[in-house]
Amino acid sequence: MANPNLPLHDPHPQPGPHPHTPGYGGPAGPGSALPPTPAPMPLQPAPSDHHFVFGPPLAPDRIRPARDRPVLLRTAILALLVLALAGVGAVRQAVLHGDEYGNTGEHVSVAWALKEGRDGPKPVSTAGSDVRTLEGTWFQGDTVVRSERTRVVAYRVDSGATVWEKPLPNGAAMCAAGAETDGPIAVVVYGVGTACDRIAGIDITSGTEVWAKPRTAKGPAALERLAVSRGVAVSGDTAFRIRDGTQLWVADRTFAVGCQVTGFRGGAALVANGRCGSTDAVWAVDPLTGKPAWVHKLPTEGTVLAGTSPVVATSPVIVDEPTAPGGPARLTVLTERGEPAYTIDAGGPLVDDTRGDAREDKRDTSPRVLADERTIYVPGNNGRSVHASNTPGANQIVAVDRQTGRVRWISALPAAVKVVGLSVDSKAAPIAVAPDGALRVWVNARGSKPPRLVRFDPQNGHIRVLAEYPLRLGVSLAEAMPKPFEHDGRLFLVDESTAGLGYRLITGSIRGKS
Repeated sequence: MANPNLPLHDPHPQPGPHPHTPGYGGPAGPGSALPPTPAPMPLQPAPSDHHFVFGPPLAPDRIRPARDRPVLLRTAILALLVLALAGVGAVRQAVLHGDEYGNTGEHVSVAWALKEGRDGPKPVSTAGSDVRTLEGTWFQGDTVVRSERTRVVAYRVDSGATVWEKPLPNGAAMCAAGAETDGPIAVVVYGVGTACDRIAGIDITSGTEVWAKPRTAKGPAALERLAVSRGVAVSGDTAFRIRDGTQLWVADRTFAVGCQVTGFRGGAALVANGRCGSTDAVWAVDPLTGKPAWVHKLPTEGTVLAGTSPVVATSPVIVDEPTAPGGPARLTVLTERGEPAYTIDAGGPLVDDTRGDAREDKRDTSPRVLADERTIYVPGNNGRSVHASNTPGANQIVAVDRQTGRVRWISALPAAVKVVGLSVDSKAAPIAVAPDGALRVWVNARGSKPPRLVRFDPQNGHIRVLAEYPLRLGVSLAEAMPKPFEHDGRLFLVDESTAGLGYRLITGSIRGKS
């Protein structure tokens, strides 16, 4: 296990440069761009026997005593409760249970991590009704750029040093960010308080605001989404050209009379969802004109919740069709003409964005559905394990033949903790489909076992461990399930929710290859 003296947060945070900036009520365009603020380089790693360093490293005399480990304590208490439920006699079996993976993978380290309240601005006090999910993780040259609650900031990928930061003006907060860019331009939406009345293009090579426009917010800040597809960003019902901010179209004027669009999903295609009369529907939309190419009407036995989208993937277009309250997920894969090709209902798919309660902090908690030309990979849960949180995670992967809809295999992860008649899930977060068709997945056993990067074989679902990370990484993340990214031989774990005050960005090396 990693050195127990390793700090999980800095008791003496260093203030960063966050100067007051003027309001954003002036004219839009490059002439009114606010320059980014350069930031000092953090302390660099010094030789030590630590297995990894959390955050821009601390000086040796600032390392916290081992007795102050609240996250580790909480995890230990959770494990003890699980064991107590199964009885004292189960402890001996749990010890003998073993790993269950066929191999352990290469042991790799965590290079650096950034913690809320220590590295960068102090966390904003977030009311329960204003929890936001912030997409926007972009890689540019030797930097990783993130949209954070009060700024856009670039970190050097090898050290975590801050290269530049772009604070939002006038005390504004980030509402949404596009998942993709158009060249070096990313799009963000921000505003003061719960208002989300400004959309802007940011050059992620320098942090310069290239353009900015006013916009009309039509819903809660927590439900804001930016859909990006083929050089166009759609915010609310309005589309903007990413390279210069030109407004292209408004959905109310391009859809049929009586139809109301309530949301968009971007990616390889632009897909809208909404209602025509009393019927829920999805449309494929031309990003440049806003005109629908086809419409697919959803079944009438369920209703899409306000602020959610039934579209879970756009290449191919996959729709989580509403069912009766509490009913199982029913994924329908659509053809290029919007016609149903087949349904995926095996493996307990975890794409619950359209049913359940309508809490604003529930948006986009489901793991990714990924696909290549041959296979669709759907994260699922087999329901055989105890969940340590209210939101079950994916504990298995379902591989579906993309052409026929046939389930090729269902492969479950080993449990994080297993005792007599009781097990606790490991949680899986798909990262990407490799060129050979294999699925690469980040697995968090939540402190009971080391986190891992694993590979699911495209032919048979066999799981092979590529890399194993220090146990303390899983302990520090506790119940958090960050979104994983791979770039240039590194793994990046990003916490996109503003609800947590934990580690918001962690990077480690990847040496395990598929």
